[in-house]
Formats: sequence, C-alpha cells, structure tokens
Amino acid sequence: MLRGDESLEDEAFVENFCGRLNVELVSRRIDIKKLAKERKLSLEETGRIERYRLFKKVAESTGAKKIAVAHNKNDQAETVLMNIIRGTGLDGLKGMDYIRGRIIRPLLGIERAEIEDYCRIHSLNPRIDSSNLEDIYTRNRIRLDLIPYIDKLFNADIVNSITKMSDLIRDDNSFIEKKIDEICDKAEIKSNDREVILSFPALKECHIAAQRRIIRNSIKKVKGDIKGIATVHIDSIIDLIENGTTGSILHLPHDVRAEKSYGILKIYLQEFEKEDIYFNKKVDIPGITVIDEINGKIEASLIEVSSDAFNMKDFTRISEKSQIQFFDYDRLREGIYLRNRRNGDVFKPLNSSGTKKLKEFFIDNKIPRETRNQIPLISKDKEIVWIIGYKISDKFKVTENTKTILKLSYDKSH
Repeated sequence: MLRGDESLEDEAFVENFCGRLNVELVSRRIDIKKLAKERKLSLEETGRIERYRLFKKVAESTGAKKIAVAHNKNDQAETVLMNIIRGTGLDGLKGMDYIRGRIIRPLLGIERAEIEDYCRIHSLNPRIDSSNLEDIYTRNRIRLDLIPYIDKLFNADIVNSITKMSDLIRDDNSFIEKKIDEICDKAEIKSNDREVILSFPALKECHIAAQRRIIRNSIKKVKGDIKGIATVHIDSIIDLIENGTTGSILHLPHDVRAEKSYGILKIYLQEFEKEDIYFNKKVDIPGITVIDEINGKIEASLIEVSSDAFNMKDFTRISEKSQIQFFDYDRLREGIYLRNRRNGDVFKPLNSSGTKKLKEFFIDNKIPRETRNQIPLISKDKEIVWIIGYKISDKFKVTENTKTILKLSYDKSH
C-alpha cells in the first residue's frame, strides 16, 4: 500500500502467475505508512516486521514447517555493508543465515544476475518494484551507488568477496558460540524466558569478549531477539558489573532490565511499571523511617559540630551516588519527608547557579519516565533536598557555618 496502482498491478501479476501454476496464494493489504508512524519506526523496518508476522501466521495455519524467502548473494553483501556502516560485531559480519529456525534462504548463494538470466531464459518477465530503484533508502544507496563504486574503483567483485568473508565468519562464529554456551552453563544460576541470573564471580573470570556474548545471549533469551540492543547497551551492563553499586538497575530498550545484586547479575523483562505508586512519610529525626512501597528505609541521626574537631571536607567530599549524605540541620528543622515526585517539585543541584524543575533534572539525566515515580526523594515542601542515588541540593549542604549536621542513610534491603 505504498505505491498505489503499481502495488495493485504487482498483486494482480502474482495472482495470475500462481493461478497458471495452480499455487495457492494468500494476499493481505497492510497500511505500512500508518503503522510506521504509529510505531515510530522506518517504513523498511515496519514492512519487514509485518511480512514475517504474516509469513509465520500463514505457515501456522497451513501446517508448513519452513518459510522460504528469496534473499540472494547480493542481498547478503548489502546487509553486511549496512551492518558495517551502523557498527557491528561478528554477528553482523556473518550476515544472514541460510537456515534460521523456520526461515530458509535457498537462493542466498546465488547472485542476482544469475536469477535475472534464469528469468530471461524461461521468459518469466518478472515485475520490478520501482522503490528498489530509488536512492532514498540506505540499502538502495548501497546497491545502486556504493557497490558499483567499489567495484569500479578497485576493479573488484565486492559481492563475492563479502560472501566469502561471511561464510568464514559464520563458521568461526558458530565455534565461538559453542564455547560461549559452555562458559554460560557455568555462569548461569537460573535461566528461563523471563529472566537470566548470572554469577558475578564466574562472569568476572571471563574474557571481556565472552562477557559481552554471555550478556547478549542472556538478553536474547528473555527478549526473544536483540533488536534495539546496541553495543552501548552491552557496555553499560559491563560497566554495571565493574562499577555499579549493589541494587543498581539499568533500563535498556524494550523493557529489558539489568540489575546488580549480591554476587549476581539479573537480566529480565520488566512487564509493567508501578506508575500509580505513591508514598509520603515524615522522616523521624533521629530515627528510622520505612517506606514499604519501595522496600526502602532512611535512617536519620544528628552530629553536633565541634569547632576543634570539625573538618568540613569530611562531610562534603561525598560521591553524588552515595546512599549516605550530610546536610545542614538548621535549614531543615521544620521537618523533611521521604516521598516520590509531585507536580511542581523544584531542585537546586549541588554547585549549580539556579533552580530547575525536578522533571527537567530527570530528562537531563536520561532517567526513564516509567521509573521516575519509584525514585525516593527527601523534600522540604516542594523543595527537593536529595534525589537519592543522584544528587543533593546546594541549598541544604554542609558549610563552614553549619552548627548541627543531619546524617541521612538510605537502604533498599530492609
């Protein structure tokens, strides 16, 4: 439904062809442009998703065990070049598989020119999709411009060169994956289609390349594929393993989560978020205040400043992400609350020149919208004192004039 009458004529051509050969045809019309807009995806990606969805549906309804698609050697080269341009590892360099589950590609080792010759010899007169001749898509630019340019400039046959490389890498990759499976068996504590739990000690013993593959494979287990998961996401999990604090959670695309806990890394799908969560409790000073909604507690204590022993650096050189922070109690004597966000919340980040809305802080720090309600805050009215795990307010920090220090310790494991 993208090319008007031309699409309808293509459909009629296929109907007549199948009719002559007595081949059953299933035809569906899907508004790809509308779906792409709704899903915020490209036309190419939306079309691919819908094609394979329909293939699967028809195969299941007819009892077919295989779905044969027509990718050829040129398609393979184009795919590999696209992957290189986007940035890829061995999986991208090996290109498409001849067999992948129910999908088979019997023409993958045959050049497009051979197929066209066959059609001419047997007077098949196929139709040409005019969109394949437009250089508005990445694949088309590679096909129409890049490959001919490389062949001409270097007197090369880049399609066959890439095919040879892909075949070699496919074999190498298959061997590597078998070894990774063996390592993964030792690292996995628990594994199913909703979550994978990995042992930290076992992971840390692995080479970085093995760590990346184990993480990729774990994501694939819970998500079904790794589409939308890029190298930057895998590396963020590696960083979580090396530098993350216990209880830290990474929010990756498509509801994939990676959580660091005591001695384990948990990778799972977050099926829903508690958007309607609400908590607001006055903090006991001194004392312990528990918030059951997020399984957290805050412990408050007071430290009287002695001019002889007071060293302000002991209370100001604290990591922003530390779960223990210090404040000027005289500025907070009226009371503080442990709660989640509210409309109108404002915040003056430490060492900043002015205030900003809490919402803007969340956006600037790329905190996912679905998790913002679960982030605990210390507040004085609409003024945020501490975004726990992120930053304290400049207004309530310890200074040389502080007489009484308020120590707050947050714990999420009560």
